[in-house]
Amino acid sequence: MWQCAGSSLRADFRWTLLGNGVYALGQWMTIVLLAKLTRPEIVGQYSLGFAIAVPVFMLTSLQLRLVLVSDVYQTTHFGHYLSLRLFCTVLALLIISVTVHVLGFRGSLRWTILMVGLAQAVEALSEIYYARLQLLDRMVRIAKSMIARTVLSALGLTAGVCLGGNLLWGLAGIVMARTIVLLGYDIRECSHEVAGQEKSFLRKDMLEPRWDFRMLGRLLSSTLPLSIIAVLVSLNLNVPRYFVEHAMGERAVGIFSAIASISAAGSMAVVSLGQSAFARLARSYATENFGEFRALLGKLLAFAAALGVCGIVVASVAGRQILTVLFRPEYAEQADLLAWMMAVGCVVYIAQFLGFGMTAAKCYHSQVVLFTLTNLGVAIGCYFLIPRLRLMGAILAMLIATVVQLAGSIAILARATRKRALLCARNADAVSADVLVQT
Repeated sequence: MWQCAGSSLRADFRWTLLGNGVYALGQWMTIVLLAKLTRPEIVGQYSLGFAIAVPVFMLTSLQLRLVLVSDVYQTTHFGHYLSLRLFCTVLALLIISVTVHVLGFRGSLRWTILMVGLAQAVEALSEIYYARLQLLDRMVRIAKSMIARTVLSALGLTAGVCLGGNLLWGLAGIVMARTIVLLGYDIRECSHEVAGQEKSFLRKDMLEPRWDFRMLGRLLSSTLPLSIIAVLVSLNLNVPRYFVEHAMGERAVGIFSAIASISAAGSMAVVSLGQSAFARLARSYATENFGEFRALLGKLLAFAAALGVCGIVVASVAGRQILTVLFRPEYAEQADLLAWMMAVGCVVYIAQFLGFGMTAAKCYHSQVVLFTLTNLGVAIGCYFLIPRLRLMGAILAMLIATVVQLAGSIAILARATRKRALLCARNADAVSADVLVQT
């Protein structure tokens, strides 16, 4: 059975890695295409649009995918999750619109942010159907959807930029591509999977929204801490961009984002493996199988460390060549920053797996405190270091903050597992005592 489970995990990882790999490649190729064909200022606008829109969707997403997958006992209908996702998606678009107006963005930057928000909205709807498929261990179908979405988005972006002549038409192509995949594949595949199940909690009407506002309120209150964690994690990655834009302008944001995109490629593998293993982590923790929980988490951490060290070595040896080939010569002038960015990535990879572990252990409130402190640390670091060290200051601020995050994650997870193990031992002793009394 263990061998079968291990084989299944490897198969899930391969497909999830393939899907996320193609998706991340598409995201990365967007930066490469813009860097090759346009000025760094345009890359900066695109990156700033993501830096503003993505945290909003992180907040309103409520991390429903992880919550749904970790709900191993099926205590909440899928229709309630779907209803809450629809409501929060509309709310996110409204928040982005108000933010753009309040901050006074004008012209192409304004519309870029709004179009990025619309693209994220379509992706958020696909994610809730991915959660249902993941709960059924249908990682292959999720991977196929991500591949189709990436390929069509690349075609839409290319057609928009080449035929329309600007970034906005390219973003419109991405929105159209994601909508086609959502309506033509994600919903249909999820419906087919549910229709093929015999259990009552998997009947087809579960794919329909359920507007029970009392239930939605309870679901919202239980998922809000996890949502706050997600937005804090997103801000931790995007806060340096805000400070760089304020101190150095959109061009510097473009260069910084291009270099950071290489480190982000490693996160793709980490997220892929983390998503594949998360259901098993949550199940082993919920069933109090702490040996399996620690063993699986240990393997994940070893993979993260190896991946990070390899990234540092490659960046140190061939950083200038990599930046020249992928982008343009002006990016290669900052080649010394790449190895430092990969060092940040190494710590981030390890911390990301610990984040999956903490979420599987339902350590929500502790993570809120941890990531709040981490964000304060990166903001303070950027405030003092960027004016003095420029882009290197932003990277050092990120490195300091991620080290703090890593140390805090280890402490939180160790405390949670130790506390749960002690509680289980006390319950077992109490049951044994009752049995002895009865006999």
